[in-house]
Amino acid sequence: MPATRPELHRDIKRGEILDAAETLLLRDGYDNTTMAAIARAARVANNSVYWYFPSKDDLLAAVLRRRQERALTEVADLATSSVEERVLTLLAQLDQVANLIAAVHERASHSAAVAETHHAFHAAAGRHLGSGFGNAGLGPQDSRRAAAAIMAMVEGIHLHERNRDPAVRNQLILWTLHRLVAASADGAASPP
Repeated sequence: MPATRPELHRDIKRGEILDAAETLLLRDGYDNTTMAAIARAARVANNSVYWYFPSKDDLLAAVLRRRQERALTEVADLATSSVEERVLTLLAQLDQVANLIAAVHERASHSAAVAETHHAFHAAAGRHLGSGFGNAGLGPQDSRRAAAAIMAMVEGIHLHERNRDPAVRNQLILWTLHRLVAASADGAASPP
């Protein structure tokens, strides 16, 4: 059954609010973005934003989910790519939301919506990287551990060294990645 006119209007308005929120959150960060500023940018009344998103955390989670859906489409195109390409693609995606990473970690402890979105991102990234490590010759358990180690390193750099030169950061992460793959190829035993 096709959507009714009010449903279409609601979807369009929700999309406009998400567009405005994404622009402001990425530019100004979570703490410096108000619901009133989002309403102004979306050209709706202040209280209208709350009709679509009960809280700023719900809006942040919706923005991140939408970005993740787009990123997963790009990642799906890399299904046969090397683990290096997968990591660099993930880094590029995280670079785009670097302004929000600290807020996501802080808000996840207060908001189920943000925590769920963050967990879903880690699960998807873990599967994507783990598959790349598997293609590089690591066993299933080592692939999961290597993916978790690279994700922790990537997030740590984004949280604590946001001003690190991306080329230097990429070299560091790829160096680590190559050591993980080489250790597995050399038959280094995995700890239990």
